[in-house]
Amino acid sequence: MSTTAALVIGEALTDIVREADGTVRSRPGGSPANVAVGLARLGVPTELLSCLGSDANGDSLRVHLEQSGVMLRAGGAEPPTRTSTAEAQIGPDGAATYRFDIDWNPGEIQLEPVRLVHTGSLATAIEPGAGAVESALAAAHPGTLISFDPNVRPTLGLPRDEVRRRVERIAGLAHLVKMSDEDLEWLYPAEPFGDVAARMHESGVALFIVTRGAQGCTLSTPRWTSEIPAMPVTVADTIGAGDAFMSGLLYAILTADGDQALRSGDIPREAAEAWAATALRSAAITVGRRGAQPPFAADLGVGPGVDVIADF
Repeated sequence: MSTTAALVIGEALTDIVREADGTVRSRPGGSPANVAVGLARLGVPTELLSCLGSDANGDSLRVHLEQSGVMLRAGGAEPPTRTSTAEAQIGPDGAATYRFDIDWNPGEIQLEPVRLVHTGSLATAIEPGAGAVESALAAAHPGTLISFDPNVRPTLGLPRDEVRRRVERIAGLAHLVKMSDEDLEWLYPAEPFGDVAARMHESGVALFIVTRGAQGCTLSTPRWTSEIPAMPVTVADTIGAGDAFMSGLLYAILTADGDQALRSGDIPREAAEAWAATALRSAAITVGRRGAQPPFAADLGVGPGVDVIADF
């Protein structure tokens, strides 16, 4: 039995951040890496399967992950020579837009039984790694909770239909899917939320969540829908906000043993709303900081630690 409670699969990269005032900074990033950091900071024993380069950026990312308590599993036969980057342009409102330079080839992924596997973003869009991730999820132990955040990146230039088909295939392997309102609009232009939610549930998704920035989030199960308001916050930038929502949500689910409810599909509304409230607090803390800096347990006012035991 693994001592890891959560395995996150996906990219860790260096964010080259261009602030609205012209300042340029480099920070650790990558959506899956941010989720792994957020989980580890909240006391969840977390491993990140990623591909880091044998360069200075890769060394900085390794230090960042280690300092947050993330265990790193190297993907691929050998590390790439350079670490992937994302150039983030910050607008006057704090919103970020991205351009990517990424190499994602983790090789064949072998999954041991763990309570949670999370993936998303570039790792589920860029080949050859995307196919490896999909195959690994399809072979996951039935006692594993699978969560997915597509975090689509239109600047990659991939055809919308191709991205949508991939998202729907991976969603069909997941119990929990989270999208932003921007993801929803790009993947399903002008399609009502209810129709997309129904599509997700028909594929087997037990809990579908759409985050809406300052408007909070919408939760959907096959039996009910709920709107949760966001906390008021002064925005420094939005980098990592969705990832902090995701790590806060997954932490709340695991500490409440909600993974069993998600796997069964019988999700109490009150419990799910409490999970979402924790997720929104996590996101609010992060948008008040520069860069992807998800909270520690003390920041959220919660008790750290997640039992790794699961019924496999």
